[in-house]
Amino acid sequence: MNKHGGYYGESKDVIDFSVNINPLGISKNLEKAIISGISQLHKYPEIDGSTAIKHIAKHYNIKENHITLGNGAIELIYLFARALKPKKVLIVHPTFNEYKRAFKLSSSEIHEYVLDKHDFKLNEDDLINHIKKIKPDVIVLCNPNNPTGTYNEVNKLEKILKVIKEINSIMFVDESFIDFANKESLIDYYRKYPLIILRSMTKFYAVPGLRLGFCIADEQIINKLYQYKEPWSLNYLSLRAVPVLLEDKEYEEVTIDWCNKERDYVYSAIKDIDNIYVYKSHTNFHICKTENISAFQLQEMLLQKGIYIRTCEDFIGLDDKYFRIALKTRLENDKLLNELKKLARSECL
Repeated sequence: MNKHGGYYGESKDVIDFSVNINPLGISKNLEKAIISGISQLHKYPEIDGSTAIKHIAKHYNIKENHITLGNGAIELIYLFARALKPKKVLIVHPTFNEYKRAFKLSSSEIHEYVLDKHDFKLNEDDLINHIKKIKPDVIVLCNPNNPTGTYNEVNKLEKILKVIKEINSIMFVDESFIDFANKESLIDYYRKYPLIILRSMTKFYAVPGLRLGFCIADEQIINKLYQYKEPWSLNYLSLRAVPVLLEDKEYEEVTIDWCNKERDYVYSAIKDIDNIYVYKSHTNFHICKTENISAFQLQEMLLQKGIYIRTCEDFIGLDDKYFRIALKTRLENDKLLNELKKLARSECL
């Protein structure tokens, strides 16, 4: 199994900055829907979640047969790899490490394109040159990217999609964090280009325990996925949550407002701390780099203060100097920032 964020120690008083879940918690509307839905747990859920799919189709103005649901986005990553079995896959790194594992299990030949660590920005012309040289069957890109928080504008990605279409490849784009970024999605482009778009409802709506994700693609790809998809992969409560979450505009607005304010606040504060470099982010987390000590050492020092961070040495293209911190409430963010400032003043950094 790959390493992921999440504190699993014995202390119950640790603030976990390693998991990038909305700290506002589940919406009141969802809480009511879940409680009222418990009485229906004696029934089987829909085998393919067709009612939830109808709500997603209406929300995004797309066809129902262009959508499939997943037990979180993670199920759909493995399903896509298993169903399409591409011979060659090009993955843009550093990024979520489950992509590589999924395609390796499907015996794909993995090629890695590593972004410049100076700013982690994508040079589309350079990537296009790699694509033309390697001619992969699938190109994997996370946008906004985990763990770097970078977002690639649609016009930049369309240049790549045009080349992918020419060589008869497919682009797999993971947009699990795009709701936090409040940026343009590629959903309007999947009819024009060979594209599959992965979306997660886990992080923005703070429901990792429900496991909710979906993907969008043309009918041919979706049909291929269904040939390999297990029945009943989503439970009744998960399916019941979909329309409630999509229709909760107030929760969406409050979350985006929180994310915008805390992202700028945390970035500005860390930028002024000696011996830590923080990268600009478009989502609900920041990646940072230590100057003199390892991220492991920093993790240990912060854990003594009841704070847990995500070290990033397991991401391809990163080393033991990098760590990721999720945005939390202002009170929690201030605790982290104050501890980092104390460490800097005591020259521990």
